[in-house]
Order: sequence, then C-alpha cells, then structure tokens
Amino acid sequence: MAREILTTPAPEIGASITIEVGGPVAGGQCLARLDGRVVFVRDALPGEQVVATVTGHGKRGAFLRADVREVLVASPDRVAPPCPIAHECGGCDWQHADLPSQRRLKATVIVDALTRTGGIAEIAGRPISEVVRVDPAIADIDIDIDTGTGIDAEIDTDPDASDEVTDNGLHWRTRMRYAINSRGEVGLKAARSHRIIPAADCPLAVVELSTSVPRTIDTPSDQRPPRALIAAHSNTDQTKLTLSEHDPLQLTERVRHREFRVGITGFWQVHPGAPELLVNNVMELAAPQPGEHVLDLYSGVGLFAAFLGEAVGITGRVDAVEGDKAAVKFARANTKDVESVNHHCSRVDRWLKHRGQATDPDVVVLDPPRAGAAAEIVTAIAKMAPRTVVYVACDPVALARDARTFAELGFELAELRAFDLFPMTKHVESIAVFQRAASSAI
Repeated sequence: MAREILTTPAPEIGASITIEVGGPVAGGQCLARLDGRVVFVRDALPGEQVVATVTGHGKRGAFLRADVREVLVASPDRVAPPCPIAHECGGCDWQHADLPSQRRLKATVIVDALTRTGGIAEIAGRPISEVVRVDPAIADIDIDIDTGTGIDAEIDTDPDASDEVTDNGLHWRTRMRYAINSRGEVGLKAARSHRIIPAADCPLAVVELSTSVPRTIDTPSDQRPPRALIAAHSNTDQTKLTLSEHDPLQLTERVRHREFRVGITGFWQVHPGAPELLVNNVMELAAPQPGEHVLDLYSGVGLFAAFLGEAVGITGRVDAVEGDKAAVKFARANTKDVESVNHHCSRVDRWLKHRGQATDPDVVVLDPPRAGAAAEIVTAIAKMAPRTVVYVACDPVALARDARTFAELGFELAELRAFDLFPMTKHVESIAVFQRAASSAI
C-alpha cells in the first residue's frame, strides 16, 4: 500500500480539533484521524466525538497528539474520574472509563498486538478475539500481622486500615515512587512532563501508604530537596519509606506458605493479589513434575523458583537466572530450604549462550522486563525444545514480538490468560503458554 502523502499543514500545538474517536492503542490512548493524519487522543473512549487540544506531533506533522477538552458525544462507558487530577497526572490512563470497559479496552490492545505484530489469528483453534479476556485481580489474602523489627524508618500504620482490596480499581498500589518539587511538596509527575503535581494522597495507593506519606519533605534551606520518596507496604503489614535509591531497608512478603524478603527499592509486584495469582497460574500452566528440569529466567527474588523447586523435588532441578545482584542475594536467602534451586547471577542472554552441554529443560518460565525477551533469547529457548514455555508479560507488544519469533521456530501460542493487575492504567499482565507445534522440527 502506498504511503499517503499529506498535503495539509499540521495544526499548531494548542489548536482545537473536532474528531471521531476510534479504538485503543497500547499507550493508553485512542486513535483518531484528521485529514489523513493519525491522532493519538488522551482521555477519550472509542466511538466518542470530542473537541481536543493538540499537544504534540511527529516529524513533519506525520501524527498528532491531543488531549480531550470537551466531549460532544460520550461513550456509555464514560464515568467521572475518581481522582480530581486524573486528567493531569501521568500515572493513570483510563480513570474516565468504568472498570469492565477498561478491561475490554486492554483485551482489545492485546488482541491487536498479537494479530498485527505477532501474526497470530488463533489460539488453540479459536479466533483470538474470542479467546482473550482480561480478568480482575482481587486480593483475598489471609494476613498474619508482623509489626516489623523496630527499624527507625518503619512507620506505624493505621490499626483500623483494612488489607482487603475490593474491585473498584483503587487502593491497590503497595509500592509508590513520589517525586518532590523545589518546595519540598510530595507529588506525581504530570503526563508527558517533568512538572510535579502535589499528590501525596494518590487514590491508587493502599490506605497504609496514603496515611503514612507526608505532604512535604523538610529540607535545610541550603540544600535541594531529595529527588524522590519511595514508599512500600507489605502483606505482612510493614510500611516503610525512604528518600534514598540505595536504601537497604527490607520488607517481608508472604505468598502461599512461604515468606520472601525483598528490598524496598527492588522489584516486587505492586498489586497485593498479584504474587499469589501469578504463582498459582504459572504453576498450573507449567505443571512441573518431580524429577524435571526447569529454567526460571529473569527470576528476581525467587518468587517462581521457590515453588517450582518444591514441585520438582530433590530429584529435579531449577536453574534460576537473574542479572541483578541484590535480587539474587535475596533469592538465595528466600529459597535456601529448597535444595533443587540453583541461582545464577548473570544476564539471561549470556547465561543461555554459555550454559554449555547442560541438560535441556523440560519447562522454561520467563518473566522478562517490559521490553520483552528479544529474538536471541527466544531462539535459545526454542533450541532447547522444552515441552512447555510459560511467559509472563507486562507489555502486549513485546509479548507479540516474541510470540512471532516463537512461531517462526515451531512453538505455537497454546493458551493466554490476562489479568488487570494495574487498574486505571494502560498496563496489563498476560501469561502465555508456548508449546511445540505437532508438525514442527528444529
């Protein structure tokens, strides 16, 4: 198809445009068109007619960015955002949509990515549009209270605060990174901007954080305020704050029958129901058997490795590979009672390249960063010919790119589950299962 040549000048930034809104895209926006140009529209919903303000454009006006200023014809899914700064703040993308429609939008994004980028039309013989849905993630965690170790930086939380997370899309973030402006006010960055909006009481944060985070940080007059305030709450009822990126503070998280130590600045799932939900699904889909060999790639602090190791038993083996030294240190401590788990502090691509004549795994579990695993790693996995690959993904487009590579190497997408672990935002978590196609040979 020949590329359309644009003959009209692009509207200037600040100009008002009236447009019909189309479907959602992965960036938490919707698509529209104006005189042949693609417009990425923020705060819109499919099917709406809106007046929007142009906020940016691509090279030579190839595409536009715009924010809704007025809704002329509203979607039936539109609601009043629960946060008064939702339109300004860069942390949320879909507060103006009700939760069921948010999940439909995210499912549409997954389907579009897998179809367009991944070239996948079916999963297990069914049209992909009929298979993919995004389910809610409601935490229902039986918590034994651990009041901590008396570290000075630990905060006494509200004894009346509830750990229950209801399905209203709010109060689910157990980890927050707040910015601090020149006046010492604690807040969040505006969308596509470095401007800081005072917002210490973000409604996505769990109550324990909202009641603990100060509105301002006192700083001596001859010093600059710190750049950020990091706050975390664990499901063992520890709430801790730090102003240092290198703070050694730790928290204890409980998943099933196990406890995990994790650094306040290290990675841990932010939704309180996410760790157990992901473990339950990964274990079900991977179905590790006693005596099997499992690779756990991008293994973090050992969340999956611990349970995979228990499942394969002392006659099996789990090789957990993680590049972050601090995470590996925690992982070794968190799984010290599981003899079958072996931790490797290495970049995943390097470890796979130099693993030598090691036994090929029966199962591979991988939970890569947002950018995905990339073709080199997918190719290395496929050459080992595991019976099952379980891929945990937080970005649909990255998953789709890797799914295309798996397909080219004879591994088909056999199942996909998606969960709304990040309500009100553009993010969505997927778990994909890849298995050798019956007719493939590597």
